[in-house]
Amino acid sequence: MTEALTPTHPGQTSKSHLPRAFLIVLCCLISGNHGASATPQQQPRKPIGPGTVIDAFSDDGETQRFQIDSVNSDPQDRDGDVRLYGVSVLDPHSNTWRSYCAPDGEGRSAAIPVQGSWSARGEFQPGTGTVTFACTSGAIAKCIRFGYKPWTTRNGISLRPYHAACMRMVRADYCGDGRAHTLDGTRIDIWDGLGIQKREERDGHPEVFEAAWSPGGAAYLNMPRWSDKVGDVVKDCPKHFVGRTPEDRPLVPDRLQQRFPEVLIFNARFVQSEDRRADPAIADHR
Repeated sequence: MTEALTPTHPGQTSKSHLPRAFLIVLCCLISGNHGASATPQQQPRKPIGPGTVIDAFSDDGETQRFQIDSVNSDPQDRDGDVRLYGVSVLDPHSNTWRSYCAPDGEGRSAAIPVQGSWSARGEFQPGTGTVTFACTSGAIAKCIRFGYKPWTTRNGISLRPYHAACMRMVRADYCGDGRAHTLDGTRIDIWDGLGIQKREERDGHPEVFEAAWSPGGAAYLNMPRWSDKVGDVVKDCPKHFVGRTPEDRPLVPDRLQQRFPEVLIFNARFVQSEDRRADPAIADHR
């Protein structure tokens, strides 16, 4: 399980290599803060390191110039294939460099380079010559650090669709259209059938099943993250949720994958609103 600050923040320290189920996801609601993708012609031939400058596109389509300031191994990654990059972006008005990423729950401003790019709707767009700098305060990198690395497999199963489902979950993108239905600093509990993340309910902190997730959004919605009324979300995309809420078909997580095989990840929200909020000092980072 992972405590995700949606979209995003502090969680408990885990003895595992993955962020703990009660680890907070600091994902940004503004997609432009999540990444920048470089075109094939702009990829450096030498290994990217401090001082490297790359002309790239931000998520909102603006061409920007990025500079690599530092490269470090991710202390949470036991596989050794995740690097955390300190990245600056050139301000075209002042012609000065400024930090690209908002601080994450650990106060770090860093990004993970990921092949491909993502649309404003949160859809992955493959490209061998395209690289996205995904901030650790955003959903793309958070889901990688949770263990859903899109470039690898688990028991022969590709984790790319799990990464896509995780992004929808972190942002509470129920409709699968890029619209978030959450607040910065919201804690959630997540788990999956592969055992990458496991549910960890805690005494005194009751939870309620929220949703089952697929790459296309919430395949089943039981209870919205910040509302007690399913209709508050269903009204945004009624066709998406036909037969997929308790009002039509009450289902528990154990039976959902039988009914909806596209389900990959589950999450629960805390019943008490005070359990859903992280430290304000962290939750305010955007």
